Amino acid sequence: RFDLQPDQPIANALLQNRDEPIALFVVPAGADQNFEVSLDEMIAARPEIGSWVWRVGEGDMPPLPL
Repeated sequence: RFDLQPDQPIANALLQNRDEPIALFVVPAGADQNFEVSLDEMIAARPEIGSWVWRVGEGDMPPLPL
């Protein structure tokens, strides 16, 4: 997260060796509505890339799309 605002979402990893690449996002506990809106916009802007989202504040990590 070098030189990126803490309230700006970023893909934490990208799974590329698949038919469809998948961006992995980890939403920190306490993320506000602006973060969620930015994340939704980021995902919508790249429909050719699937997404996996873990909202840490909501509980255990969902299964990875392996």
